[in-house]
Amino acid sequence: MTAVLLLALILPGACASSSSQPGYITVGVAPVADFNALYAYNIVPATVAFRDHSTGTTPMNYQWEFGDGATSTDQNPSHNYISKGLYTVKLTVTNAYGSSTETKENYIAIGLAPIADFSAEPTTGNTPLAVAFTDRSTGYPTSWNWNFGDGKASSEQNPVHMYWSSGDYTVTLTASNEFGTSDTSKAYFIHVIPSLKAKFVADPNVGIVPLLVKFTDFSTGNPESWNWDFGDGSTSTQPNPVHAYSTPGAFHVNLTVTRGMNSDTTTQTIVAGGVPATDFVADRTTVSVNAQVNFMDKTLNSPTSWSWDFGDGVTATEQNPSHTYLVKGIYTVTLTATNNDGSDTAKKVNYITVGLAPIADFISEIPAYQQGTRMQYVRFIDKSAGNPASWSWDFGDGQNSSEQYPPLHLYNVDGTYSVSLTVKNIFGQDTLVKTNLITVQKGPQVDFKADKTRAGVNQFIHFTDLSTNNPTDWKWDFGDGTSGTGQNPDHVYLQPGSYDVTLIASDAFTTISNTKKDYITIVNTPQAAFVADKTKGITPFTVKFTDMSTGNPTQWAWNFGDGGTSIEQNPTHVYTTMGSSSTSTYTVTLTATNANGFDDQTKVDYITVTQTPIAEFTVDSRQGKAPFIVKFRDLSAGNPTTWSWEFGDGTGSSEQNPTHLYPYEGAYDVRLTVSNKFGTDSILKTGSTSQRSNAAPVPLTTIATPAPTTTPVAQVTTIITNVPATIPSTTQAPLSPLVTVVASVIGLLAIVVSRQK
Repeated sequence: MTAVLLLALILPGACASSSSQPGYITVGVAPVADFNALYAYNIVPATVAFRDHSTGTTPMNYQWEFGDGATSTDQNPSHNYISKGLYTVKLTVTNAYGSSTETKENYIAIGLAPIADFSAEPTTGNTPLAVAFTDRSTGYPTSWNWNFGDGKASSEQNPVHMYWSSGDYTVTLTASNEFGTSDTSKAYFIHVIPSLKAKFVADPNVGIVPLLVKFTDFSTGNPESWNWDFGDGSTSTQPNPVHAYSTPGAFHVNLTVTRGMNSDTTTQTIVAGGVPATDFVADRTTVSVNAQVNFMDKTLNSPTSWSWDFGDGVTATEQNPSHTYLVKGIYTVTLTATNNDGSDTAKKVNYITVGLAPIADFISEIPAYQQGTRMQYVRFIDKSAGNPASWSWDFGDGQNSSEQYPPLHLYNVDGTYSVSLTVKNIFGQDTLVKTNLITVQKGPQVDFKADKTRAGVNQFIHFTDLSTNNPTDWKWDFGDGTSGTGQNPDHVYLQPGSYDVTLIASDAFTTISNTKKDYITIVNTPQAAFVADKTKGITPFTVKFTDMSTGNPTQWAWNFGDGGTSIEQNPTHVYTTMGSSSTSTYTVTLTATNANGFDDQTKVDYITVTQTPIAEFTVDSRQGKAPFIVKFRDLSAGNPTTWSWEFGDGTGSSEQNPTHLYPYEGAYDVRLTVSNKFGTDSILKTGSTSQRSNAAPVPLTTIATPAPTTTPVAQVTTIITNVPATIPSTTQAPLSPLVTVVASVIGLLAIVVSRQK
């Protein structure tokens, strides 16, 4: 055995257990303190549940200081603050290897006014600009008052506001609760870029041929692109182009400027070589059959002749003719004006409507990247025929407009929207409805569950949020007059009854709730529970059962699984039957009853009675500093004849009561396997738990104390002789302590040998 110890000391291959639990043998793991707190509102009084998150070797001792003079030694205490204030909390954790302290300054706010704060997204953009504001206030405000700087306000917690005019806006948030009010202002926080408007200057705009014209853009609203049409078939995308007209004519120049999905167009006429710049108007464009329409020439550069085509097969050569339409219809009118330098033609398509109601039509434009998302700006464009005189838009979200070309419309609330346009003139009206035209992404789909829906008074119930579509804020109403926040809270009900539970989940744009009626039932009926002092033994096997039920049961009914029963609260039962096999298992059931009802608990295959050995062991010490020598003592029952030890560092032993040296710092799991002619049993000890193969942890009925073993002097001499002359350089422990330990062991053994001689 000593040879095994020395080899384990000097060989580098041993390693700690990979178990996530602390090993049965722990070496040098110091604590690191950490914690958080759970509480819904900073009311007075307020109960705060503290949760320990410290790491290190267990067991640990805990010392809490709550900042108001109170303390606790519980691992996860709850503390009642009875006075308003800002409290600093300190946790000190201690184990066998040291201590650690975590202090959180001004961590708990009780009975204090909130501290207002907020953020916004975006803070800069083009008009119209939709801004989503998010409340970031601390101290649990219960009401909010926003001033957006443009004369508008809101009392929502997280509003979305539309800025329709350009400018720099200062935003103020006032947050309040029952203890006071706080406000914060952010100066010039929102910057809205002016609306897009096309404008240009042509210099010169009239002259002899060839005519060289310099075009200068004066558009507002920060255009991103320019598209020029010079009217002679030539184009340009430069902001300020220069263009030469080589032939006489009146050229209608269009400039279209674009920014994102916004665009605007303006038109001017360039006259080259003195030709006419033709234009005209009618005194009315919607008339009845046989009604007279008066046309007026607006041509520039002194035309000398005119040629009119009224669209119904009738023509005229007067400068300002009148015409009567005899048939219902929609007519295109053309005028050609001429002088000595040339001619020019103006054509107005579908200009005159005679005796017909308009025909409604429109299109919508949505950027591809916005389709189906939460923020959708939509441009609606009127395409109606028949010269409507009025327009009525219904956007499907409660908003409407009477403009022919309404401004960009923002959809930011979940849903699918139908849009309609109604157009009218003196002859009637027409309506076009486009069903389910706009779809806005759905917000949170709210759902939740509880780990139990029936529980006793003062029992913790854990609620889990199951909502989809990424909510960012949660508010709970537990139905007993209390509420909470957070995604997955715990709650305790103090009185029996049935309780509705409501979860309100929100994101930046939508708040949706889900209520489950009579979801939680709190009763005073017993909650059956029990334990046995041991669960595995050799026949005859005596087991003491202890009632652990809550809810004040008054009657107990036990079924021990072997035909035996009892009505005692804490009975003792002897298992004597074995059956045909060497091992039998028994299922135990306890039914606990009081005046309100009953509850039962069943533990399947809870008791094991066997003739095979039952593995068990102990050690003289489970923790110490490296290098650490541990004496293992076999406590197995059932007369095992062989033993197999696994020390968790890659080494083992077949002795009954071995001694082992752990040279490296770490945590080690230990397994003992014992056998006799009836079978085998194994126990793995990790930290404070034991795990058996095919069986639960078992205390023993009888513990036999074996005589200690010794190593003969001759064997010691052989071990010393076989110690390597050098220690491998790859050892995981520091070199100098290893050399010291080896030298100490060798010296001690040498003294023993010399005394025996």
